[in-house]
Amino acid sequence: MGESGRALDGVRVLDLTHQVAGPSATLALAFLGAEVVKVIAPGSRDSFDAIPFYLNNASKKSIELDLKAPDGLRTALRLAERADIFVENFSPGVIDRLGLGWEVLSALNPRLIYAQVKGFAEDSPYRDFPCFDPIAQGFSGGSSITGEPDALPMKPGPDVGDTGTGMVLAGAILAALYQREKDGLGQRVQIAMTDQVATFMRIHYGWPIERGMDTPRFGNRPPFLVTTAPSDIYPCPPFGPSDYVHIHCGSDRQWERMAKAMGREDLLGDPRFATMASRGEHKAAVDEAVRAWTATLNKMTVMRVLGGAGVPAGALRTTTEVLNDADLRDRGIFVTVDDPVRGTVTIPGWPVRMSRSPARVATPPRPGEHTAEVLREWLGSDG
Repeated sequence: MGESGRALDGVRVLDLTHQVAGPSATLALAFLGAEVVKVIAPGSRDSFDAIPFYLNNASKKSIELDLKAPDGLRTALRLAERADIFVENFSPGVIDRLGLGWEVLSALNPRLIYAQVKGFAEDSPYRDFPCFDPIAQGFSGGSSITGEPDALPMKPGPDVGDTGTGMVLAGAILAALYQREKDGLGQRVQIAMTDQVATFMRIHYGWPIERGMDTPRFGNRPPFLVTTAPSDIYPCPPFGPSDYVHIHCGSDRQWERMAKAMGREDLLGDPRFATMASRGEHKAAVDEAVRAWTATLNKMTVMRVLGGAGVPAGALRTTTEVLNDADLRDRGIFVTVDDPVRGTVTIPGWPVRMSRSPARVATPPRPGEHTAEVLREWLGSDG
């Protein structure tokens, strides 16, 4: 399908983001077909050679502009006048000092959707504090519920504060774009990483709401008010660092299926395991039986046996295993691009399928690669 088939074909995005949270939002828009123009300062640390830049800027274009110089600012203002969406995540106050604040750009372009990512909200008492993903996850509760019950709290591995914030912002930008189609006006869209993480943990507030206590850490067990079993990770041969399978038996029917799949129908007659509550009370005995079985099969075999029997189970896979998964590649979740510098590289794509609008996943740009092209097509000039 050609470019005209993309969902956001014709939408122009001026991208003044860096690090991860902001670029994640514009990355989503680029995958959906928007023309995302990444603004790079001459000599910027955001280098084509740095893998975070590379992974967060696929399918975008790149121009070099010195926003601190009069000519660079003038060009940025002209580009903003022709943009549909403007996204920035500078430290608080920087964008206004540059002369590209909301009041300036909305007056210049009333249709502009002006999006901002910050660590803390501008009306928060901590608005001037620097913030990165682990700070947001810690401050907003994510780290407090991650880890083993009697061990240190841990930062959750996925970038919930960074990439999670970018994905939520992308959704809000699209909502603003839809509203603009009805009334012709843009608007300011703001999100704070700390606010996003606090709401991302929605179901975990059951503990303070229902029991008046902090949500505890559960390790690999489910954070439910009532304990059940088996629901944990279980080791498999060859017993390496990631040779585990996560099993969650969430009903009596699933327990019956699992016992039969393990060849342990004898467990079904044991009163200790008759109900979810009783299995939770006798978790150690349940886990002992499960571990004895998983110790005889590799993690993918356990997953297939239990999944085929209707029991939720998933092998714990490393990043290398996921990256090399043939199914994920065949379905376009990971896409191999032909990079002029790196050669063929496989990168994460866009996980949403749309029946008429396939995602566009292309090689990340070299810094400033599209400067002449963008200035010509957007401004009809070279600057």
